[in-house]
Amino acid sequence: MPREAIGRDQSMRVLEREQLVRVAFKDGDSTYLIPLGYTWVESALYGVADHGLKTELAARDPSVAFQVDTAMGTGLFEWESVTGTGRFEVVADEAEAGRALAALQQFLAQAPEWWRTEQGPRMAEGALIVWRISPASFTGVQYARSETS
Repeated sequence: MPREAIGRDQSMRVLEREQLVRVAFKDGDSTYLIPLGYTWVESALYGVADHGLKTELAARDPSVAFQVDTAMGTGLFEWESVTGTGRFEVVADEAEAGRALAALQQFLAQAPEWWRTEQGPRMAEGALIVWRISPASFTGVQYARSETS
């Protein structure tokens, strides 16, 4: 099988270039899994979101599992994936939130018109939260054809 582990450097490159993370929150005896847009800044994942079930669950237990992969760009047969655990936290520090928002601007500038119309004013008024996942650990794998001579 062409699946194999990738090292920390290659895993970091996946985290740095991708924009979608799937985050699993504990919800009693079950799990709440959602996709969130993010950017990688200073060894953490940062994003912007509404308050909701995810923030309620994180307030009770900030421990989460996360997964990022390249399948959207590479397809089902050749991809890299990084999975890990960490803490989901609302960023309270204004300077840290400002750095995260500055890093997110490159992605927010690509947002479709409907998103800018709907969420832009909410961001401007501070109705959205800036969140951070600080990874405690992560590992990476790739699935690709074997390179033979």
